[in-house]
Amino acid sequence: MSGKRLALVGAHPDDCDILASGLAMRYRELGWDVLFVSMANGDCGHQEMDRAELGARRAGETAAVAEMLGIEYVVMDVPDCEVQPTLEQRWALLRLLRRFAPDLVVTHHQQDYHPDHRYTSQLVGDVSFLLKVPHCCPDTPALRKDTVHAFFHAVRASDREDAFAVAVPIDDLWRRKLEVMACHTSQMFEWLPWVNGEDMRDIPPASDAEGRLAFIDERRRPIFTLAADLYRDRLVELLGAERARSVKLAEVYYAAPFPTSLSERNYRVLFPFLC
Repeated sequence: MSGKRLALVGAHPDDCDILASGLAMRYRELGWDVLFVSMANGDCGHQEMDRAELGARRAGETAAVAEMLGIEYVVMDVPDCEVQPTLEQRWALLRLLRRFAPDLVVTHHQQDYHPDHRYTSQLVGDVSFLLKVPHCCPDTPALRKDTVHAFFHAVRASDREDAFAVAVPIDDLWRRKLEVMACHTSQMFEWLPWVNGEDMRDIPPASDAEGRLAFIDERRRPIFTLAADLYRDRLVELLGAERARSVKLAEVYYAAPFPTSLSERNYRVLFPFLC
């Protein structure tokens, strides 16, 4: 089987890591190529640090993830909270995806909670057909293959079970996924607990690596437990009843209304580890 290429397009420097690093690991296990894209630089996501300092810090966090997973990680030069469906941002994403030539692109749902997420989704949709149009951005050659599109699943998307979906077990990858998330120290142990109103005194110190992983585990595990439970019937279809019963944690990806969408016709070549 020829190698496939996965592009995960998130709005912020930790979105792909939280939502889909398990899928990235599955692709890398097969020796396939993976690209993470952050459409914004994340320079607003902190309660204390100034934007320039935070932007540089978050770039370093993504570099650590890239090294850990053996992937390419691109952070666009767009200020946090300023992702918009402009021509400038459209062409930047179009050129990047053409250069990478993905077989599968996954992004946020169009109705996600954050404007950067929603506009990221729109930008991916805007370029989905244009990837193959030669006279559009002719400086970067158009693709001569179809690119399949899907959405990340999130808890808030639990009412969208009617779309075609693929559930990927990640139980065996969970600890490594925690380690990936822990690379984003500015978010996992500073900004997100603060913005969620947690007692900052409960955060384990940097010297307590295991305590920090347990801290993330407590907050993130329920999301992927819920995904596995919501899509248990789909897991049975994909894996068989016996194996599906043992799955505690899953990442779920479902069809995006862009050409070409994830479907029964194409998922097997993109998710061969489920077949």
